[in-house]
Formats: sequence, structure tokens, C-alpha cells
Amino acid sequence: MDELELSRKAIAGDEAAFLAFMRQHKEDLLRTALAFLKNEHDALEALHEVTVRAYNKIHTVKEPAYAKTWLIRIMMNYCQDQLKRQKRFHHKESEIDKLGKEDVS
Repeated sequence: MDELELSRKAIAGDEAAFLAFMRQHKEDLLRTALAFLKNEHDALEALHEVTVRAYNKIHTVKEPAYAKTWLIRIMMNYCQDQLKRQKRFHHKESEIDKLGKEDVS
């Protein structure tokens, strides 16, 4: 089955086609996640989360020819959100460290 037909079936709700679609794009998704997150564990976690998100929203894809682009965009958005969260977490952690040092002085 070609990529376009697989996309059409996945969008129509065919679970087997969705799984095949995800397997077909797994390497591209992992490569994208690794480029952003620089960590294999985080990239695998991102792949899992994006698979769930894609499964829940694939019916919203209007043009099957762009399903892969749609999927990669979900991964990019997820990774960007993760990086923002990490930055906020590290910033707060740094602020707590500063407060701790002031209490010791």
C-alpha cells in the first residue's frame, strides 16, 4: 500500500493503517525529536506522546498528502514545548539555589 492510501485509511479510522503509518515514519520522528531534545530517552518519550496525540487527532487531517508533514509538525511542537518547560524548570531551580545560598550567608 502506498503512503497516500495508508494516510487516507488512517484518517478514515483504520487502526491497522494508523499503526503502519506510524511505523513508516518512526525513524523520521525519532530523528526530529533527537535534533531538538539531544537525548534518546526524551526522544523516545516524545515519540510515545506524539503517537497518542496523532491517534486522537488524525481524523482532523484535511489532505492525506500532507499527513506526514502534519505528523512531523506535531513532533516539532511537542519538542519545542518540552524545551520551554525544561528552561522554566531550570530557571526556577536556579532561583531556589540562590535563595538557599542567601539563607546560609
